[in-house]
Amino acid sequence: MTRFLIFLAVACGFCTSLPAQQNWPYTPVTTVPEPKVKDASWCRNPLDRFVLAKLEAQGLSPAKAAKKETLLRRVYFDLIGLPPTPAQRLAFLADTSDRAYENVVDRLLKDPRHGERWARFWLDLARYADTAGYEGDPDLPHAWRYRDYVIDSINRDKRYDLFIKEQLAGDEFAEVLGAGELPLPDPERVVAMTFLRLAPFTEPRGDETRHEMLSEITGTVGSVFLGLTVGCAKCHDHKHDPIPTEDFYRMKAFFATIAIPAPLRGDGFQIGGSLPAKFYRKGEEAWVKRSLASLETEQGTVKAELARLSDDLGKRLAPPAGFALQSMGGPLGNNYFFDGSPVSNGSRHTVVASSNGSAWSFETDGQTARRIDSLAGSNSGHWFGDLTNPTNISLGQHTNGTGNPRQSGHQGAFGDILIYDHALTSAERSQLHLWIRHKYETAGPGPRKPPSKGLRLWFDASDVDADSTTPNPKLGRHIPRWSDRASGLSLEQSTKALQPRLTTLGSRKAAAVLFDQSFLKGTLANANFINDQQGTIVTVFSATHQGEGYGLEIGGSGEFITTAIHPSARKKQSLATLINDPSATEITDEERHRYRMLSIRQRAIPGDIKRLQPVAMSLRHAFGPPYEPGVPTSRVMIRGEYNNPGKVVKPGFLSCVTGHQDPAPIRLDPFKRWPTRSRRMALARWIASPSNPLTARVLVNRLWHWHFGQGIVATPSDFGSLRIGPSHESLLDWLAKRFVDGGWSQKKMHRLMVLSATYRQTSQVDNPQANKVDPGNLLYWRFRRRRLEAEAVRDSVLAASGRLNPEHFGLPIFPMLPDDVAERVKWNSSKWFTHDDDRSRKRSIYIYQQRSLSMPFMQAFDALVCEQSRPKRRVSITPLQALAMYNGRFVNQESRHFAHRIRTEAGDDIGRQLTLAFQVAYGRDPSPEETKRLGTFLSTAASEPLVGLCRVLLNSNEFVYID
Repeated sequence: MTRFLIFLAVACGFCTSLPAQQNWPYTPVTTVPEPKVKDASWCRNPLDRFVLAKLEAQGLSPAKAAKKETLLRRVYFDLIGLPPTPAQRLAFLADTSDRAYENVVDRLLKDPRHGERWARFWLDLARYADTAGYEGDPDLPHAWRYRDYVIDSINRDKRYDLFIKEQLAGDEFAEVLGAGELPLPDPERVVAMTFLRLAPFTEPRGDETRHEMLSEITGTVGSVFLGLTVGCAKCHDHKHDPIPTEDFYRMKAFFATIAIPAPLRGDGFQIGGSLPAKFYRKGEEAWVKRSLASLETEQGTVKAELARLSDDLGKRLAPPAGFALQSMGGPLGNNYFFDGSPVSNGSRHTVVASSNGSAWSFETDGQTARRIDSLAGSNSGHWFGDLTNPTNISLGQHTNGTGNPRQSGHQGAFGDILIYDHALTSAERSQLHLWIRHKYETAGPGPRKPPSKGLRLWFDASDVDADSTTPNPKLGRHIPRWSDRASGLSLEQSTKALQPRLTTLGSRKAAAVLFDQSFLKGTLANANFINDQQGTIVTVFSATHQGEGYGLEIGGSGEFITTAIHPSARKKQSLATLINDPSATEITDEERHRYRMLSIRQRAIPGDIKRLQPVAMSLRHAFGPPYEPGVPTSRVMIRGEYNNPGKVVKPGFLSCVTGHQDPAPIRLDPFKRWPTRSRRMALARWIASPSNPLTARVLVNRLWHWHFGQGIVATPSDFGSLRIGPSHESLLDWLAKRFVDGGWSQKKMHRLMVLSATYRQTSQVDNPQANKVDPGNLLYWRFRRRRLEAEAVRDSVLAASGRLNPEHFGLPIFPMLPDDVAERVKWNSSKWFTHDDDRSRKRSIYIYQQRSLSMPFMQAFDALVCEQSRPKRRVSITPLQALAMYNGRFVNQESRHFAHRIRTEAGDDIGRQLTLAFQVAYGRDPSPEETKRLGTFLSTAASEPLVGLCRVLLNSNEFVYID
């Protein structure tokens, strides 16, 4: 059905015999009489008469007015993008005068946050970004000045016609009437012309790149200021609108003489240079000087602190390795894996090394290994049943599966060695550690034996002969034989020089067998574990050797599985590798974060200093002969191809508006010294002329779109034949006329719209008849409930927590990215210079707009970085939004600060906490039911109930929607 309607509209457009300029919207904007209505008392200003007349014609009535607190929250978000504070809400509710709401509107329009709110929508149109896009996505260090120019212009309510001229021809304002030198353009207007350079830009390819650049400018100017898809006529006559290809190239000819500064030396991306532009706003130059001084101080501090931290961390690049398992020989190959926790410091340690049949795992002193490193092979979990012909068991030296000592001896004591036929459960591990702690460290009650289930072997130094009826040898005595308490297997040594001695281990001085190049050996005749495919080795020991030292080995015929400690096994790694490895235990998370932040700031500060240079990413007109080439010949480029020139054209305005294709009058200086000058100003004056039928209509329709949720023309940048609407053609014309007659003041239009009865309607209304007649609410019989934009959602979260940084203007900010994204964008080489201080909590309009990286939270709520002009935002509903709000670090972190704010301001009284929390989050008091249920929650929840409440409030629809 939609396709049919579009086809019908197009067909009607082609069938008409009227010249284009006699069809709306190409008709002149004239005075429109206000329609008569039956219920004039409902109307608060003339705007309402147009809306009510349409409703009455359909037998419909408007909705009742919204509640005062609902209206207050609505207009705050609409005009400044932030909610009212509880104090502002109470003041408004207490004001019973007829001008209460009007006073609020007037105050908000004067608020500097108004510019921050409404500049974001213009930046969408201007395809604003802080990077150039394409491969490499190079930084545009001075683009931020255009963002601040737009904010400042809106706050000062700059005339819209002047706003247009500054952006299109800021360097052509001065009239040149004499033979003197060209006057320098005002720095504000130099900054304004950044608009023309904001399209994505890649490394230049001569004439092709210039053709594409000027074509993009032409199309953008047509859609932004005229609401026409002029760019569609680049390759052929427009398929739907009366815009021939020739008109596209006539309009493009106005830009034929622009010159972009040459790129700076060393600019590998060749994106073009900048032009001088002093800081012009009141106090801005002083702010720049303070900022530069602060950056220079910070640069020295960061450099020194990073050097100290790097030196400290550098000493930990190759810490001693921990306990290891090795399987080697025959079909086993060579596999050597070790725990990352150092154990060669002479203290008592307990290691539980297990295999589940597929992989080894380690636990050192009750802590599961955060990382397992390798010297060789793969971790396949080899166990004794994988040995082909095991015959020997030994302790103290490496035998390479032969049973004969080959040095690499263990230096230290063994107190207990146990083997189980399964990987110990958590309960068994708990019992094991209690037994070890009791035996070696702490007197008192505790288990007297280790877990017995599946115990295959147990060498106990407190009973070396495995006979509890005989006394243990005295300390210092040689130990020629050590027997297993579980199966009777024995380790022996007849050579006295290789015999270990009895010593003690732990604070309770429990018996232990001390090895120092010592060696014990036995056979596996009575071993019942050699067929096991999984199991656990528990070793209670100390170690002091710095070279490789082997412990318990089971093997034969050149195959073996052994325990080992090789402190220098870990390969020395770079500091960057250590920082990037979250499992590395050598540094703390706090040190890792600090190192990254310092490294980022060290790279970012030179860029910030560069951003504060008094230049702008602007352009100028070419100077022409004899200094530079003269006016180029403009031609139609057949099929839009840069190297396929056709008919010669002169600069001219769109014939669908003028009704002819005559060349545009361009006023040159009397001496014609600057033939390349004044072209863009001619176009700007035509666009900004009160007689242009499109400019004012397009702008007021954009304002209406953002205030009412949909434009009178639903396609704000396309007023052509494929437009949807207008729903109220006469109203749009009346608003356009009012706009021009009112001095092109946007604030006057804002005021008119938000003071109207149409705007003040409730969104919560049950009207079956209206739903049937106008289900899309195109006639505005109620207010259109809508979701906040991404910027308002993020700013509202920060406002609720009380941590929103109110600083206006300034350099781009880099809020913290989610951990997974931060890792992927390579913190040590990325353009995303993360801030971890209050800079990151400025309003969202200041977030760095990186074309290759949309900030995930903003992207989830449909705020993508612009590649092209964006007249309106998509409004999606996806699971990612819920995940960002409920699971994301940002909202969860701010929930805690929100709770802290509530506790600080409301005290410990639950009722006061609830009331304040609702007022902050929703701009209203809680209902009795909400008070009852949430009061119970706050008084009974076990863990941080106020934090939980604040998190819930931020995650509701009411928080992110305007009623």
